[in-house]
Amino acid sequence: MQNTKDKIIYDGIIVHFGELWLKGRNRHDFINTLIRNIKAALGPELGSKLIPLRDRLIIDVHTERELKSCKSMLSNVFGISWYAPFIKCESNMDAIVEKSNSLFHKGENVRVEPHRSNKSVAFNTMDIVSAFIKDPSALKFVPEKFGKKTLYIEVLDKFSILHKEKIQGLGGLPIGSSGKAIVLLSGGIDSPVAAYYAMKRGLEPIYVHFYALQNIEELKASKMPAILEMLLKYSNTAKVYYIPIHMFQIAAMKESQKYEVLLFKRFIFKTAQIIAEKENAKIIVTGESLGQVSSQTAENLIATSNGIKCLFFRPLLGLDKQEIINVSKELGIYAKSILPYKDACSLRSKNPVTRISANALDSIYNRNGLEELSELSISKSDVRYAKPA
Repeated sequence: MQNTKDKIIYDGIIVHFGELWLKGRNRHDFINTLIRNIKAALGPELGSKLIPLRDRLIIDVHTERELKSCKSMLSNVFGISWYAPFIKCESNMDAIVEKSNSLFHKGENVRVEPHRSNKSVAFNTMDIVSAFIKDPSALKFVPEKFGKKTLYIEVLDKFSILHKEKIQGLGGLPIGSSGKAIVLLSGGIDSPVAAYYAMKRGLEPIYVHFYALQNIEELKASKMPAILEMLLKYSNTAKVYYIPIHMFQIAAMKESQKYEVLLFKRFIFKTAQIIAEKENAKIIVTGESLGQVSSQTAENLIATSNGIKCLFFRPLLGLDKQEIINVSKELGIYAKSILPYKDACSLRSKNPVTRISANALDSIYNRNGLEELSELSISKSDVRYAKPA
């Protein structure tokens, strides 16, 4: 390892995971899921260079191209606390001090932050800090307690690693570690944000989209594939159900328009539960926000989800619209979400019911023969596995 013309030649990337250490006996299952997801994100060539250590991971890459690719891909993997390019050296004072010069320019003020995983070495963290203070002539940089830059030192079992940055990861749990979830994906702003939060809690998404377009070809030409593509960068692949709603619309015409939205919500939840049973999923994810629209009052949320055996995960329930928009913009999905689209979830009644009991809604739902439409609609759905382009 050497510094050529002030260009740092790194020995790899270190990956740390934070929340996973809160887990108990199943901790290794979570870590193995994270390893699988990182390898899937990196691809076969770079993924083969992943080396698991006791409490962190190392990716054995060296070239600028490999480092850039790894950093880009790691930024989309849930379960990572932080990661950093590093240089490697022997676990002794002289080597640590000498190698640290490769990371900084002359005269830079640097705070030294050591961590000793290997307790068998003959020195502790205070000894490391003292070594930098005692021999400043061996350094290009200036060690200072409140330095603007930081030298991170990690003393491991067989070697030590040095790095000067911690690139923030997405955190959360590895996708798949919490099981599968049916994610109700509309063409609006809210549901893609809900999907993101679901994946952050370790849920593997199975997307279900109800469409009002004439056929699947029109759907392919719409904004939906682009929205899905933006979400796939986190999960790498996902199963997708595209379900037509024409039969529901015909059946619902028999009933007063003021019930249309609630009946539709009941229909999609019933349909989602059937798909959940087929896919061995126990959770339904929605983008509902309490009180945002008439169908999302507390009473209507209870009524529309009554009798559904799956757990509902509503990560946006306590957020207002502007907060949801802000997250959508941060994720880069907002511009696509607001494009024109004939969204099945955008049904509009002149005087929608804001409060209805579960029993009343069930009665209206059943008398119009809607109970039979979920299975029939699923039979006419287009099911596919989506992968990033």
